[in-house]
Amino acid sequence: MKLTELPLDTWVVVEPVTGNDVKLLSKHATQQQAEAECDKRNKGLKVPRFRAVKALEPIASAQACAAVVTHGR
Repeated sequence: MKLTELPLDTWVVVEPVTGNDVKLLSKHATQQQAEAECDKRNKGLKVPRFRAVKALEPIASAQACAAVVTHGR
């Protein structure tokens, strides 16, 4: 799924695949729920792979979104 296709104003847990693509794993009503799942999935990994994110803009810069998804929560 392209970063620009993520559901808007919804907390999601994703796994980065390549540059502008992510695998959508789940949707959540709250940030707390998304981060709890993200932490559970990343538990035991030396480098966190899964991210909790919330897309706020319908047409966001894909490059800027990729930086958020690949470099932090």
